[in-house]
Amino acid sequence: MSRFFTLGVIILMTGCTPTTMETDVPDESLFPEENRFVQEVLAKQLYEPTEMEVMPDGRVLFVERRGGINLYDPKTEKLTLIDSLPVFYAMEDGLMGLALDPDFKFNNWIYLYYSHPGKEAKQHLSRFDFSLSGLKNEKVMLVVPTQREECCHTGSSIQFGPDGLLYLSTGDDTNPFDSNGYGPMDEREGRSPWDARGTASNTNDLRGKILRIDPQPDGTYTIPEGNLYEDDDPLTRPEIFVMGCRNPYRISVDQKRNWLVWGDVGPDAGKDSELRGPRGHDEMNIAKTAGYYGWPMFVADNKAYRKYDFATGKASDYFDPEKPINNSINNTGITNLPAARPAYIFYPYATSTEFPQFGSGGRNAMVGPVYYSDFYEGSRFRFPKYFDGRLFVYDWIRGWIFSVDITGDQPRDFQRIMPNSKFNFIIDMEMGPDGTLYLLEYGTGWFTRNIDSQLSKINFYKGNRPPVLNSTVSSQNGAAPLEVVFDAANSTDPDQDNLTFLWEIDGLKFKDSKVNYTFDKEGIYYPRITIRDKNGYIKTEQYTIEVGNEAPQIDIAVLGNTKYHYPGRVVNYEVKVTDREDAITGLDSTAIEFKIRRLEGYDEAEVLGHQSADVKGLEVMESSDCKSCHKLNEMSIGPSYTMVAQRYSASTKNRSYLINKIIAGGGGVWGEHAMSAHPDLSQSDASKIVDYIFSLVEENDPLRGELVINREDKEKRILLQASYRDKGAGIMKSIEVQNELGLVPAKLIAVNNDRSNNVEIRKFIGQEDRVNNIYHKSWIAFEGVDMTDVVGLKLRTGGPGSDVSVRKGSEDGPEIARLNTRPTSSGSIYFESKIASLEGEHDLYFIFLDKTEDTSFGAIYDIELLF
Repeated sequence: MSRFFTLGVIILMTGCTPTTMETDVPDESLFPEENRFVQEVLAKQLYEPTEMEVMPDGRVLFVERRGGINLYDPKTEKLTLIDSLPVFYAMEDGLMGLALDPDFKFNNWIYLYYSHPGKEAKQHLSRFDFSLSGLKNEKVMLVVPTQREECCHTGSSIQFGPDGLLYLSTGDDTNPFDSNGYGPMDEREGRSPWDARGTASNTNDLRGKILRIDPQPDGTYTIPEGNLYEDDDPLTRPEIFVMGCRNPYRISVDQKRNWLVWGDVGPDAGKDSELRGPRGHDEMNIAKTAGYYGWPMFVADNKAYRKYDFATGKASDYFDPEKPINNSINNTGITNLPAARPAYIFYPYATSTEFPQFGSGGRNAMVGPVYYSDFYEGSRFRFPKYFDGRLFVYDWIRGWIFSVDITGDQPRDFQRIMPNSKFNFIIDMEMGPDGTLYLLEYGTGWFTRNIDSQLSKINFYKGNRPPVLNSTVSSQNGAAPLEVVFDAANSTDPDQDNLTFLWEIDGLKFKDSKVNYTFDKEGIYYPRITIRDKNGYIKTEQYTIEVGNEAPQIDIAVLGNTKYHYPGRVVNYEVKVTDREDAITGLDSTAIEFKIRRLEGYDEAEVLGHQSADVKGLEVMESSDCKSCHKLNEMSIGPSYTMVAQRYSASTKNRSYLINKIIAGGGGVWGEHAMSAHPDLSQSDASKIVDYIFSLVEENDPLRGELVINREDKEKRILLQASYRDKGAGIMKSIEVQNELGLVPAKLIAVNNDRSNNVEIRKFIGQEDRVNNIYHKSWIAFEGVDMTDVVGLKLRTGGPGSDVSVRKGSEDGPEIARLNTRPTSSGSIYFESKIASLEGEHDLYFIFLDKTEDTSFGAIYDIELLF
């Protein structure tokens, strides 16, 4: 079998049947090593997938929000759109829920939950006859009236219990945004779509619930015993098993213990409010019997909201979880509700005190299956017995999967699955008939076809494991002749097997791990590397090499020192771009983008390591949940970054506003969807994000000129950035190249030294960082200091002081300056020394010397370079 997906290159993973018996089988009672889990990608670039089912024969059926019904066949390795259901798919509605009948093998029945496309706002739970030619014979079993005036929260997951009962989750269908992330309970006239007490806490409404019914052969249903309310009460709906849910988007049923489990996506408030109540939390819950779970009057472990008058802005008493009362004018059910049950697991945007392992940031709590190994005896890739009776939980935005022991009143033993793997917003998770874990990944953008959406499965290798391919190419484009180094020598095998290598390049084969090859002719080539272990497992990776277009070269030249600036310095600079192919027709200098940026905050390592504001800001965004709601140039659930940059000028006021908005969250500016809070994001990282956003609409600076360093620039980073996209050549696509040069204040921060000996690095909160506990022959060193035009050094120290020998190249290198840093009668902490003229970059060692070897000489804060 073979699967492929694209991550810059095309990767093919092939698992062949081992040629020898598997050995070294791990103890199944222990949590296994991460490298025994291997993700196998089955299909990619799906169009808003929502829920899936794995058929008894291993085929995978999944639905897409806009109505698509897809079947993946592992025998043919093909994905087929077998039908498309007409649905209403505005807001969060659409085709959302899917389940197979427990007797699907015999009756071919499937169940879908979808938004009916007619004018009437409603959801249908329907049964269909499934076939490869499409769906037939719809039986509408249950209708859930909704509202389409204001979004949102659909729930919409379908699961069967081991007793054949069908569970359906429904969202509260309530607009949360005018409630500022707290409990939406607006009773003003005409505001019922803003009051979840009219849905989730309404015993006479099917929304904000998990329903339980017993499907009948004729397409109707009956009410099983044990639901929350009786069938003959006109103020209740007997289908209700669980109520008080906000958005129970994924549910699961323990197939042995018959426990209902679900994840509930919580409200958005980032902080507790004395006026309104608790901040938002996501929940994961277990119901062994029918019950009420509190929304919108309670959240998390029964944290209570206050009754709030939206007309006057005044609040009264907190709701009582022991005796919850729903006296909303929008409630059509009973007033006195059952005692609210606390959540089993709960966590806010910030790092949770109770569940810190879940991290921080955006959140969308989901649950997967409860695993039992004896369902899959004899399956080659089934999970080990360690997972028996344990629940898989995951978060759509945060990208983690945990296995949790749920046998007790409190969850315990959280084990993260594949923590070093990246998942692209898992929207559903099911255990297949082979005992492997299937994943449906929605991808990083909302309401669109994502290139990183995919259907995959996680295989567990209990014996021999496949090798780990680690290959590189020295270049993927260039003019002919193009010499390329192909290197797979760093590939490894978890079982320490010897690996064999096969490079297939331009019709030739090479069995070395590293190959040098020259492409003499222009064209597009697809070299491939295959590695194989002794048991027959192979991994293959394919590259694309484009020969015929040389990448542009960008040079940013400055006269004098290339690393440091100081007030009054006039920096003469020039940007030059050369391109082999474009030079033939004449390179267009107007196509060169060049920007000079003055960035707040001094971070020498970022600029000297050629990490620009763009790059660092983009890195922070890529490592957070930003990409789940925003894109570069396209509207998603939130505005594009370019739209934000165009709306706000790069003023200090707007910069501060956006930094605080990223951290605190909020809504109302770009529509109805609230922005997640990021309370654990530092001001520095939020600042980098804002720098990146503002950089998207900046105008070009002259390619040649003088940059004057003003007094206001003293503590800023100055960044010169240039980029150019060439015209391509023939059939070869264009290539974009970026280059940058950074200047930082002419100061070496002591705690940021590159190497040290016998000193203590002290970083404080509320105090200035420093190096202290300095003794005789202690030293700190800085690498690659540009000494061009530097005429002296100024050390800022504290304490008794010592002699300081400044040496070039090593601690034993030639001395270029010596300072006596013992304070004078005036109490000075600044000490200067002239130095001999030096050019270029040098490693500098600051060595502290004194005869009293057992005495600390105090502290050093920074070293200023004098020009």
